[in-house]
Amino acid sequence: MATAELVIPSPCYRVIGATGGGLEASKHMSMKMIETKKEGLQKIVTNLEKRLDPLRKQRDDLKLMLNYVNDWIRVLHETDRGHSGVPVLRSARDGCDMMITPHLNESSSEFNQAVFRLESAEIPCFAHVQQLLKQLRKEIRVVFQKESTYNGKFVEDAREMMGRIIGIISAILGFYY
Repeated sequence: MATAELVIPSPCYRVIGATGGGLEASKHMSMKMIETKKEGLQKIVTNLEKRLDPLRKQRDDLKLMLNYVNDWIRVLHETDRGHSGVPVLRSARDGCDMMITPHLNESSSEFNQAVFRLESAEIPCFAHVQQLLKQLRKEIRVVFQKESTYNGKFVEDAREMMGRIIGIISAILGFYY
């Protein structure tokens, strides 16, 4: 005759579920263990919420940069062109002087302030954006200081650099934010 044993699980006994879900899947935990886990999770949530505000600001700065660069591309796209389709120097210079150069070269501009904040945040791949912006500044300065160096390719090269900037910023936004 087999004796049937009645096993009553203790509330302090840790049971690991058959699925290996660990402590969280366990139905038998002490109150102290639950409180300890709850406090630990609350600390994690608090730390994550502290990180959220700077990340939102970074996202807003990236979107601001994206809007500016999209506007710049539009300015260069709308540049007057000659009979052969080559952008006219005066039109390109006026567009750059009005819309692009003030934001790129003035350190107090909203655009550059966003760049400085993002640089200090050490966002992955943002160094590529900074490198392209530096190259764009140089290209614009060289072309418009010496008009003899201007050719119609300048506008397309600048648009290509801006397109790369937009691509990198969009990838950063999509991947990290």
